[in-house]
This record gives sequence, C-alpha cells and structure tokens, in this order.
Amino acid sequence: MSLIMLQSAILQSSIKDLIEKSTSNLSKLIELYTLYNQPVKIIDDTLSEIIGATMNDVLCCGTGGSGWDNSDGGECKNSSHVQSKFCAGCGEKVTFFAVNCPCCKVSTEFKASLSQKNTTKTNPRDGRWGINAKSHIEYKDQLKEYRLTLLEPTEDKPTCRSFRFRYWVIGTDSEHLNRYATAQLESQKSNHINFQPLKADFYLSKPVLKFDGTLNVLEDRTEFTFQEWKPENTIPEPIPEEYQGKDSLESIQSKKLEKNRGKTGRKKLGQSK
Repeated sequence: MSLIMLQSAILQSSIKDLIEKSTSNLSKLIELYTLYNQPVKIIDDTLSEIIGATMNDVLCCGTGGSGWDNSDGGECKNSSHVQSKFCAGCGEKVTFFAVNCPCCKVSTEFKASLSQKNTTKTNPRDGRWGINAKSHIEYKDQLKEYRLTLLEPTEDKPTCRSFRFRYWVIGTDSEHLNRYATAQLESQKSNHINFQPLKADFYLSKPVLKFDGTLNVLEDRTEFTFQEWKPENTIPEPIPEEYQGKDSLESIQSKKLEKNRGKTGRKKLGQSK
C-alpha cells in the first residue's frame, strides 16, 4: 500500500469513527424528542464543521460567531432533508419521526405543506445552505472553499432510520456562484443566498463530491458505511439531465432578486392554521 493510500484509509476511518461516536445516542433521542414534537438533528452544524476540519487536517476556529468555520479558511454549510411535516387533520406542524400527530392525537396522515390537497408527499425536501453574498464578495480572497454536507432520509417514512450523507466542496473559482453572489449583493433584496442542494444553481456551481455514505441508526449505536470515498477528487458532479442546457447567466437573470419574500410571524398559541 502506498503512503497516499494509507493516509486516505486512515482519514476514512477517522471520519467513520467521528460520525458514529457523535451520533451513537440517536435512537434514544429520536424516541424522546418525538414525544415532545421536537425535531432531531441527525447531523448538526457543529459536527459538519468538525467533519470539514478532519477532512482537511485542520482545526475549527473555537467560535460559533464571526470568523471561518475551519482554520484554513474553509466555510462549512450543513443541510438536512429530514424535515417536519403538517398533520392532514389539525394542520399543526409535527416532526419527521411522528407516526401519530402529537397535537390532535388522532391523525396518522401528513403532508409536506398546508396548501397540499393530498397526502402523497409528506416531506418538502427543500433544505437550504445559507450563504451571505456580501461576505462572499468581501472575503473571497481569504475563503478557501465551501464545504457542503447534506443529509437525506432513504425513505420519507417516520420509521426511517437510514440516512444518506454526502460531502462536497465548491471552490472560490466557481463562476456561477460568484455571479450569483454579485447579483444578490447588487439587488434590492437581502444579502442572503438560499442555496438549494441538488438544484440547478448547485450543479452550475461545479460541486466536487468527496464522499457519499449511509448512516444507519440502530437501537444501541449507529453505523456509517461509505458508498464512495474520493477525498482527492477534483472532478465536478455531472449535471443531471433535467438541468442540462441551463445557462449560468440566463439562470441568474431569471431570478426575481428585486422581489422581497413575504413576512413571517410567530403563530399564536392555539392557532393551528
């Protein structure tokens, strides 16, 4: 075995060990949190930052506020498609793992949005990576890369205990992401980019996959298995057929960056809809 292969194997083992040790209590947390209608973070932001640091043999920066997530200028973004749903009976928002609605105690039917007419789809799968356009432009010379992680349930059922977990990087030389950040910054809208996993902007930004694996939550532990392991990969993900032919400039110009999003407010107690 060559030195490079040995180092890769050691790193792979370290990532596996890190994920399994950090998630070992998930079975109990899912059971407990679901009783209180509280979402469970299978892979939280802190763990994603430690994964980014481990992958690059650096440290985190010891702060949850300003500054980079990793000491080499890496910025970690974590997203999850293990998302809450709406009770088809009472309309209350409940956790992904709820089998019965904890609010009305009756319904076992759920939907991804309140406006949905049926219960065919129960998971919105619309998570985001938040990127600050102003910071991206101002600190691009100091930023090394974005380190993106995404967690997805293997099936949209409350009994699901198997989750796909992927890690990509997008460099500061991404023409599309730089164009997107510039357009967002120059718009009348906020500086916040809602960067959606597995959509057109993601693939146009040329993400490079470093690993792809499955986390299985067992009764007394978790097990993480790699489907792909390629930390030295530099080839961007292929663009899916549905997004082929998409032009970066046209895609940015088609965005309604001048339109402000609707206001959101705190729901009143006892108000179900």
